[in-house]
Amino acid sequence: MEPRILVVDDDNLIRRIMRDTLVTIPATVLEATNGEEAIRIAKAERPDLIFLDTMMPGMDGFETAEILKRDATTAPIPLLFVSALGTSSHKVRGLDMGAEDYISKPIDPEELKARVRSILRRTRPVPPPPEAAAPAVAKGQLQSMPLPSLIRWLEMERRSALLHLTRGTEEGKIVFQDGRITSAGQGPRRGEAAVYQLLTWNEGTFIINPPLGLPSAAGTEVTASNETLLDEGTRRLGEIPGLHGGLPGADLLLETPLALRAAVQAELPSAGVALTALLDGTRDIEGVLAESPLDALMTLKTLHCLLRLGALGWEPRTGAAGQGAAGRRSIPRVTVEDSIEYQPLHPAEHSHQYTLLARGVFIQTPTPSEVGKQLLLRLQFPGSAIRFTAVGQVIWRNADAAQGKPEGLGMGLQFVDLSADQLEAVENRLTQSIAAEIRATLEKP
Repeated sequence: MEPRILVVDDDNLIRRIMRDTLVTIPATVLEATNGEEAIRIAKAERPDLIFLDTMMPGMDGFETAEILKRDATTAPIPLLFVSALGTSSHKVRGLDMGAEDYISKPIDPEELKARVRSILRRTRPVPPPPEAAAPAVAKGQLQSMPLPSLIRWLEMERRSALLHLTRGTEEGKIVFQDGRITSAGQGPRRGEAAVYQLLTWNEGTFIINPPLGLPSAAGTEVTASNETLLDEGTRRLGEIPGLHGGLPGADLLLETPLALRAAVQAELPSAGVALTALLDGTRDIEGVLAESPLDALMTLKTLHCLLRLGALGWEPRTGAAGQGAAGRRSIPRVTVEDSIEYQPLHPAEHSHQYTLLARGVFIQTPTPSEVGKQLLLRLQFPGSAIRFTAVGQVIWRNADAAQGKPEGLGMGLQFVDLSADQLEAVENRLTQSIAAEIRATLEKP
């Protein structure tokens, strides 16, 4: 059975990041926002591990830990303190109270998983092997019996079974009840995303086990019919090669700027948060695909969305293998469907659409101003009460339609001396628009 981990923190974003990291172990995650709620859940659920934020309103983490350790029902549960205060005195206090470990914010996902696995190996009892395990119903190679054929056969036979698939170090499981898929898991993926990912495997091994104690962890449920899953899986397989080919390949580490990741994650569903957290400059495209909680198609579509918005950059991997590969800096930009005025002299000219960047705008116009020219800009973002006037300096122009640049005829301007309020409005518009684009991509497979 998956370990159950209770995360106690009053910060919604921290809980979400920890949850999306811990489920990839895999583990079932429980949540509490304060000490009182944590004590109630710990007594009722008896989790295998508790994460405690040291600084919470009302009862802090240390006070919560004291109560948990005094109660015979919760005293054996290992504790791990999490805090933005990494001072020695805090760490010593936590360890003196019987905590297994102490981790400082900001949280590194890989370090978090490594520490959890280490604690659980020490504290969770290893179940004894069954006295007489039932033999497998069937086993074989996916090269000879592809997964779609296995699904159709189990459905036709109305079998209840646990289908276990392996490919190298990867593994996946699909649960069948009376021939219908009811739950699935593969690495960090759960439910239908796991089925779609497993349908991309064209090699590996399978074992069909009898229906004894079929596992069905929370979040793995599948509601779509077998036929719907197979039809959709086939469609996705057809799209993946083209999407994969349009992204940077091996030896290029993908990255979205930290500030942008943090801003958009506050507005994304959990799968989007987990995927964008992987874009930290330590993984290439294959590494992101392997660890993403989304199946390959949705992962690639989200990466293309970020690429289109200028929010995805990459750098060559250090070492001989990465020599000669070209990097790309991330420059987020979104199209704003609203009026902008620009005037070197009276009268002002207008454009009803422009491209917004973090430090400037691109305005489509057949008569761009000369490079170096400063223009007065007047704009207001849809939904914002702030209308501001700014000075922009032309830093590049395209007045030749024959050049065929994707931006078209126009000019790029860099803002000159924005106020703090104006800069905040620009950054908010960028992150909100990028988050909305990612959400739309995730909601329309």
